[in-house]
Amino acid sequence: MSTDVLQIYQGQDFYVPYFEVKVGDQPLEREAIHDITQVSYRDSLTEIDSFEITINNWDAEARTFKYSDRDLFDPGARVELYMGYMGRDRTRLMCTGEITSLRPAFPAAGQPTLVVSGLNLLHTLRGQQRSVPYVKMTDSKIARQVAKRLPADIDTNAEAARNEEEHDYILQDNQYDLLFLLERARRNGYDLFVVEGKERTVGGKTRPRIYFGPSQDVRRVSYELTYGKSLIEFQPDLSTAQQVGKVTVHGWDAVKKKAINITVNIGQLDIAGVGAKGGQARINKSFQDREEVISNIPVATEREGRTLAKETLSRILKNMLKGSGSVVGLPDLRAGSVIFIRGVGERFSGRYFVTATTHTIGDGGYTTQFQCRREELKGSQQ
Repeated sequence: MSTDVLQIYQGQDFYVPYFEVKVGDQPLEREAIHDITQVSYRDSLTEIDSFEITINNWDAEARTFKYSDRDLFDPGARVELYMGYMGRDRTRLMCTGEITSLRPAFPAAGQPTLVVSGLNLLHTLRGQQRSVPYVKMTDSKIARQVAKRLPADIDTNAEAARNEEEHDYILQDNQYDLLFLLERARRNGYDLFVVEGKERTVGGKTRPRIYFGPSQDVRRVSYELTYGKSLIEFQPDLSTAQQVGKVTVHGWDAVKKKAINITVNIGQLDIAGVGAKGGQARINKSFQDREEVISNIPVATEREGRTLAKETLSRILKNMLKGSGSVVGLPDLRAGSVIFIRGVGERFSGRYFVTATTHTIGDGGYTTQFQCRREELKGSQQ
């Protein structure tokens, strides 16, 4: 079990939730901090990171609204949100972003509140939705190629890039350039963020600089979570509604002047679905005759076609078993992390890949909710 998980339950000052908010590079004034009733942060493989701050908006003595008429939280203001626990090195920078919306509430009963929400600074660089194949490239090379289409420059880590695996085939499947890049970063445990003060002007337009490389503030650790102990709740969802038994790719080999027709079935994959002990073979029979056909993505060789078919079928199978759960607040548990779920039976225990998290500090303390999907290799003993 990860030592990070063990620390949670030793009764230290680690139990005292703590957060810090900076607006415009300055710590939020003490009075405003005391008025905050809840802060939350959300990350995801498919969405830009976001934050939300709920603050008491009523001054009982002056009988006026404290924040909704001030410019402190005006949209466009830069915000840094830190969350964790009191004590040395217990907080983590969760998000550097900008305020994008204000939602005041004037209820019939109770005090008026103001909800301040925003997005990671990357949100201005989303680009366009595209379908692009990347052949024989590492993730850093992919990042540099994607950056050429973005209104931004990119920095990669040379040492990390040398140790990256070269992928035979990676498909950007109708995704925004930036969100695709964010997913690749999180799969590697990398950071993707705007580097402040490194902008340059080209043709009268400002090009920000982004960093793609090993995380500097977040440790992507693996956690072992056991129901009834470290895992507060867990709701798995096993569904075969969107599953197929095979994927066929049609293309054209321009060199050999012949059609490409490749079919891959589940038996040819390395992942285990819900696992042999969970009756995977019996489950597969319920959809083994279903087929997905791909003919709109260009492939130049049989090898590319086979890789595309395997990648597509693998992605579909990974979504057969998804789940959501909650634990005591773990600031290092982020999208892209790996967790091992125990104590929920043979079928649903095992290795999961975290696809989204929501961290909340409020009246109930600090909790982390997560969403995940099953990703386990055949023959795994985890």
